[in-house]
Amino acid sequence: MKKQLKAKEPIRLRAKRISNGNQSLYLDFYAGGRREYEFLRLYIVPEQTREDKEKNRQCLQLANAIKAKRIVELQNDEYGFRISTIKAKENFLEYIDHFAESRKPAYRRLTQSLKNHIIRYKGNKIPFCNIDKHFLNGFAQYLNSVEASGNISKKETRKLSQGTKWNYFNILSLLLNKAHREGIIATNPMKELEPEMRPQRAEPRRTFLTIDEVRKLAETSINRNDVKCAFLFSCLCGLRFSDIKQLAWRNLQKDSKGNMIAEIVQQKTGNLLYLPISNEAVKQLPNTENRTGTVFATLPDASYTTKILKSWACRAGINKNVTFHVARHTFATLGLTYGAELYTISKLLGHSDIRMTQIYADIINEKKLEAVNAIPSITG
Repeated sequence: MKKQLKAKEPIRLRAKRISNGNQSLYLDFYAGGRREYEFLRLYIVPEQTREDKEKNRQCLQLANAIKAKRIVELQNDEYGFRISTIKAKENFLEYIDHFAESRKPAYRRLTQSLKNHIIRYKGNKIPFCNIDKHFLNGFAQYLNSVEASGNISKKETRKLSQGTKWNYFNILSLLLNKAHREGIIATNPMKELEPEMRPQRAEPRRTFLTIDEVRKLAETSINRNDVKCAFLFSCLCGLRFSDIKQLAWRNLQKDSKGNMIAEIVQQKTGNLLYLPISNEAVKQLPNTENRTGTVFATLPDASYTTKILKSWACRAGINKNVTFHVARHTFATLGLTYGAELYTISKLLGHSDIRMTQIYADIINEKKLEAVNAIPSITG
């Protein structure tokens, strides 16, 4: 038998030892006769504790996921997908219900919303054998034309956001991949879809504030000081509006060194979060002798808070769409800007998967690229 040759990978994951003893992970690209490197801001630490081992495991998992994504990006234009026949006759909608049962509330709601759109598109009984390239193309067109639900006036209509459409197709592909692994279908028909027909992920343009803009807000007066303090508190600790709204004084404790720690169950995920509160963030807490009940007890609802924030930002001369979630983005980007590791920011944000935090590192890299490209030409 002829010896089988193993194709070399165009991208390799490598590690470089740095001065503090950690190893910095990076990707080594070699394609078209050129070699390039992408440093991932992910670090392998000496394994002294169980937490160190878990941190390294998650960092390697993210690094390999990024590597796999980059390989796909290189090869997407080189390889096509073969069309296979789908034979299964199970009701796909029942399969969605079964899938959603074990998911977290937020993900379950998103999956239910996907199911509702599929019903509006093709009815309430859809066998797997009906889900083919034609079905998916039509569903993509349906999502482009359907109106989004929500509190909008009769005179106004709005379409689904690019991110929402991408999320629906992402879950749909995940469901079909799962059915393929379980032997229900021969292959995932999503692979037969032309890339331009599938909703694309929106550009990661998350709004955040620079440190100078945060200082401007701190120096600008506002008619609702509770909103101002809560927003600045979020900029300095990364808590969501829903978690700050429910934050109680009993959730704030001091450790043996006098540092304040917030212990809170995140409303969105249901996960327990232990969050160190910096001295600067502590300054934003209400100055009161009554340390019972919720910390920001007078904070209005999310809708009214957003109106106050927009007016406040305008008075501060900040031309950005400032919402409460911008404070969370600000905390993440400021942390990375001033040297925090991606893994640390991931834990402070309460992310269950470090890959959710990667977008903030991408934002920082974009800002660095903008700074480099801003240098004037020296060649005339």
